[in-house]
Amino acid sequence: MVSKLRLALLALVVIQHGVVFGMTYKSVLITEKSFSQIEAISLVSALLLALATPGVIVEWLIGKSLRKVRQFCLRVQQGNYQERLVLPNESCDGEGEDEIVILMRDMNWMARQINIRENHLQQAVDDLSESRRQIAEQNQYLVSTNAELMVMQKQLKERTTELENACLKMQVMAMTDPLTDIANRRCFFDTLEREFATQLCNCPPMSLLNIDIDWFKTINDTYGHEAGDKVLQELAGIIRANSRNGDLAARIGGEEYALLLTNADSQRAITVARRIQTAVAEHNFILDENRRVSVTVSIGVCTLEKYPCYSKRKIYSYADQALYHSKRCGRNRISFFDPGTRLISQVV
Repeated sequence: MVSKLRLALLALVVIQHGVVFGMTYKSVLITEKSFSQIEAISLVSALLLALATPGVIVEWLIGKSLRKVRQFCLRVQQGNYQERLVLPNESCDGEGEDEIVILMRDMNWMARQINIRENHLQQAVDDLSESRRQIAEQNQYLVSTNAELMVMQKQLKERTTELENACLKMQVMAMTDPLTDIANRRCFFDTLEREFATQLCNCPPMSLLNIDIDWFKTINDTYGHEAGDKVLQELAGIIRANSRNGDLAARIGGEEYALLLTNADSQRAITVARRIQTAVAEHNFILDENRRVSVTVSIGVCTLEKYPCYSKRKIYSYADQALYHSKRCGRNRISFFDPGTRLISQVV
């Protein structure tokens, strides 16, 4: 722009002095030394003015706008995107305007776009911060809930253990005679049924001893029921001491006991019965510090070699019949029931 203006002014100066030179050519003035000096000075001045004037004009026309643009750029660099350059007509579409105004309008548009994107970015940052805050709250809630669940799980585990122990204790109590601390009638018959079911195909020999205290009513009547309970307790200990670990000793009721011998033939069963009979007869049952009593027992024995052919109730019935045979024969006896012949014989 400056170069074009300089060329135009130079052209005007040259044309002007060319006209003057043409008008004074071949005249008297051309020979005057002073006129030539004035003309030369005038030409030099005009040329210097033509060279200097465009810069001054350009500075006067666009210098102020350029300073505004520079200040605007500095504010944008500092993050101020909301200020705008003042234009003659902001709503104009830019036609018929010089390049400086068009540049200022483009810079205003650029600032608006940067401001819009800055707002969008800030909104995204705010949304992300809010999401992180919510996630932190949810995480804290989950941590708290997990801690509560752990406590509840521990309490539940403890409660379950207590219930299991209580249930186990109740099962033991339900299957144990409270006085003698050996199996009761229910436990005896449940075990007898399981033995029949589990060994149905193997058919090992099974023996049963029914044991009854002789003249037990006399002990209760003479010394009292508390003394009778002590006799019952000590007799349970004697039966357990003379049986194997796998054998089941049970109190069926009153003064009647049963001893189930699994995988034991008749000879083994009779041997155990004799050992119990002898141990009871030789034992002094302590009633208190000053009183002791001796008792005897009657025993009925039955052995099933192929018991799947029989029911669990029959072996008990057979042993019970042998027991009462011992009592009828004078007590303190051992009798054996033979399931094959259905005969009862006294063991000598």
